[in-house]
Parts: sequence; C-alpha cells; structure tokens
Amino acid sequence: MRRELGTERAHIGSDLEAIGDRVSPSRIVDRRRAATRQRFRSVRERVMGSADDLRTSMTRPISEAGDSIATSVQHAPEMMRQSATGNPLAAGLVAFGVGLVVATLLPETDAEERLVERMQPQLENVASSAGEAARNVVESVKPAAKEAADAVKDRAQQAASNVKDQGSDAATAAADQMKAATNP
Repeated sequence: MRRELGTERAHIGSDLEAIGDRVSPSRIVDRRRAATRQRFRSVRERVMGSADDLRTSMTRPISEAGDSIATSVQHAPEMMRQSATGNPLAAGLVAFGVGLVVATLLPETDAEERLVERMQPQLENVASSAGEAARNVVESVKPAAKEAADAVKDRAQQAASNVKDQGSDAATAAADQMKAATNP
C-alpha cells in the first residue's frame, strides 16, 4: 500500500509539475515566441522561397523542361503563384506597401511637420525642374520615335504585300494543280 501511495505521489507530482510548466508565464512567453517565429519563417519562405525550393529546382531533371505547351497553359495559374514565391522584389513591394499603410495611420510628428515646411520650397523647385527636363527629353526623342514608327509601318506594309503575293501565288498554283488533276 505504501508503494502504491508512493507511485501515486510521483504521478501526481509529475502531473503538477507539467501543469506548472504549462501555466508558467515564462514558458507561455517562450511558446508564443516560438509560434511567432514559425509564422514569420513560413511567410518568409512563401514569399522569398526556401533552400529546399532552390535545391529542388536546381536538381530537377532536364527532361522535365520539355513539357508540352498545353500542360504549361493548363498549369499557368499555379505557375504564376509559384513564380511569386521566392521573389524578393515582390517581398520588398509588400514590405513597402505595409510600411506606407502604417505611415498613413500614424499621425505626423512635430519634427516631420518642421521638415516638410523647410523642404517644401526645395521640393517645388525640383518638381518644376524635373517637368522641364521631361519636356526637353520628350522633344528630343520625338523625331527618333517618328522615324522608328515610320520604319515599322513600312516594314509592315511590305510584309503584308509579300503575304498577299504569296497567298495569290499559292492559290494560282492550287488552281493549276486542280485543273491538271481534272484534265488528264
């Protein structure tokens, strides 16, 4: 009976220790930190990609590269999602957007207001200079763009003429073959 009582005390002691560990504030904080780290890691891997993704894509057999066009079109949505995975530029844009949203939600500080007041005239000068520079660039590029457009137009007209001539030649040849086949 004493042995059974000792065994029960040991079980109850370990149960109480586990309960104490479970409700301990430091252990709760540790578990929350670990869960938060895991969530951030999974989000980062979805956006930036993981080392396993890179290893898989590097070791994929060359034969898989020759999939048919129909299969590629069929799996296009999934491929677009996968191409966003592992894209640091997309991650940067998302981070920038989140920062922008947070910045608009927070009120301006006095230091920011003073900085804006001080920088406003300089920013207006830069904006007007940039507008003038953009107009100058547009004016200098217009002749070259017109020449390029004219060249493309001429090439398109030549190509259309060639296709028309080839089509009429093929039609004439087909008609001649039909006549030869019907007149033995």
